Amino acid sequence: MNFRHPLVAIALFILLQIVGVSLFYIFGRSIWYPYYEKINAKPIMCPKAKECPKCQECPPCPKCTKKHLDVNLSAWKVTTYIPPKSKLSIEKRVNRHLGNSGFVVYPKKLTIIGMKHERQLEVWGELHGKWVFIATYPFTAFSGQLGPKIEEGDRQIPEGFYKITHLNPHSKFHLSMKLNYPNELDKKAAKKEKRTGLGGDIMIHGNNRTIGCVPIGDEGIEELYRLVKKVGMSNTKVILAPVDFRKITVNIKKDKHPWLNKLYKDLTKEMKHFTSK
Repeated sequence: MNFRHPLVAIALFILLQIVGVSLFYIFGRSIWYPYYEKINAKPIMCPKAKECPKCQECPPCPKCTKKHLDVNLSAWKVTTYIPPKSKLSIEKRVNRHLGNSGFVVYPKKLTIIGMKHERQLEVWGELHGKWVFIATYPFTAFSGQLGPKIEEGDRQIPEGFYKITHLNPHSKFHLSMKLNYPNELDKKAAKKEKRTGLGGDIMIHGNNRTIGCVPIGDEGIEELYRLVKKVGMSNTKVILAPVDFRKITVNIKKDKHPWLNKLYKDLTKEMKHFTSK
């Protein structure tokens, strides 16, 4: 074949162009097709465009009173995503409280303050000779009213200064810590007033039931139980007060409990040391 002939050369060139375009069409689709779609894309017209020439999209316009939706959304509700709670161990929860309060190790002393009116239990630890706030646990139940415990069955939470005498890991209220009620002041006051049957078995425990004890829920008692166990019962003091004496002043009327006025003054004086919260 004589490739020098002009017609033959032109025919060969055209053939090569056709083969190249065909191969690009077949194997180069990922390159050219997006541009083809972009150039030839048709605008989405509103179904009611004939009735409302100005309505070029589906949102309603002044003349289009009908909603351009084929789906009934009346029963549809927004569901907010709530991330699951992190399941931390008791040790990690306690360490988090201590770390947030500036403790590197467990404190050498603890003071637990229970306030009946506020229905809260505060935990304080000694750090470099000062009392530092660690955590608050709300009461999960309450019984009785403001005022001291006088006798068994009155459903009252005691008021005064107490110690923890026993830790019970097998309590029916998950975990419990027994207080030394009646203490010496309770016994002395009862003797003067010729009262007997003061009751007992007052505890700080889990769950959400009470008839004179201080319940703070299962997670709360787990953390407090571990703290007291690590620090030691002998190094833990418990203050039970009718109100937060750091914020509220109580006027006591003269009644058959003359010792109550002094007790409240002592509670007020002692609670003033716990103000670095």
